[in-house]
Amino acid sequence: MRSLLIDKNGLRVNLNEIRARSGSADIVADLSGDGQGVGLLRMARFLREEGLGSFAVSEPQDAAMLRRSGFSEERILVLRSITNQGQVRELLDVGVTFTLGSYEAGIALNALAAERHTVAEARVRIDSGLGQYGFLARETDKMLTLFRQMPNIAITGMYTQLSSTNILSETQQQYEDFMTAARTLQAQGVNTGILMALDSAALFRGEFGEQNAVCVGSALIGRVPVKAGSGLAKVGVLEASLEELNWLDKGTKIGAGKGVVLKKTTRVAVLDVGWFNGVGTFRPGDRVEPFLIGKVKSRLARKTAFSPVFRVNGKRARVLGQIGMTGLVLDVTRCNPVPGDTATLEVDPRYIRGIPVKMSEGE
Repeated sequence: MRSLLIDKNGLRVNLNEIRARSGSADIVADLSGDGQGVGLLRMARFLREEGLGSFAVSEPQDAAMLRRSGFSEERILVLRSITNQGQVRELLDVGVTFTLGSYEAGIALNALAAERHTVAEARVRIDSGLGQYGFLARETDKMLTLFRQMPNIAITGMYTQLSSTNILSETQQQYEDFMTAARTLQAQGVNTGILMALDSAALFRGEFGEQNAVCVGSALIGRVPVKAGSGLAKVGVLEASLEELNWLDKGTKIGAGKGVVLKKTTRVAVLDVGWFNGVGTFRPGDRVEPFLIGKVKSRLARKTAFSPVFRVNGKRARVLGQIGMTGLVLDVTRCNPVPGDTATLEVDPRYIRGIPVKMSEGE
């Protein structure tokens, strides 16, 4: 038995914290990454039950899946700036709010909307340092063209994704650059619509007073890399039944390669989860710089693997040897295990795959 347990009560705690921080601003739930690892439809249905009706997705096919699955009234913002005509046509079919991050994206959308004798809704994206999608804040002349010369596009807002959330001064400067661009357009008579400039970390770290919408993703599962988010509940527990309980003698080797040699008689259990499932392969916060070489890169690369500590019957159970693709071995000597017991591990749902998801009301 394996499962990724998602506590609904924890999700509600996080949603209440988000609402408290957002004030009167509209909340847009970012469902990228398969609904923050919870499952796209599973998370969307939960949020709809909790009264949210505005979603954002990174993948165009996710928007189509939401529409096919009964989310006909919800507003869906596609976070990518798309110029591919096939994808634009598909999104026009399902009815979404487009992102315009370039003049070329505006040209493509306006032409295809005119072809259908319709008006497409869109929001202008400004790049705050990610270097992905969006106009530079100083390119207000290009943005002005979108507002004034694209008759088949209704621009209902502007947004940005802040790229620096650990250094508050940089975050505030990025936000001010975004707002300066909006004010410049407003001074020329443009209705900039809804302004959205915060992500999860910035929402819980800074104070930004002018935006009228916030877009949050990782905060929904309690994974905000700032201390200010300590009121959030970390959601996600991996459960796996103990398999093949055995006593192994001192001197027994466990694991591939060098493995580990037992220094004393040890009771072990096999778990049918491994690095393919995301166990022990990455710890949020670790970074590897691929352009570094030699010993520096080697030291950084070692950070991408770590040994998670499971719990069995309330006691710690460490991994013995290397984690395999689909299995690992636990030292359960002190856990007094019996067949059918379960090992648990707190995990970030975004890094887990190939494991069935269960939602519960918790305690």
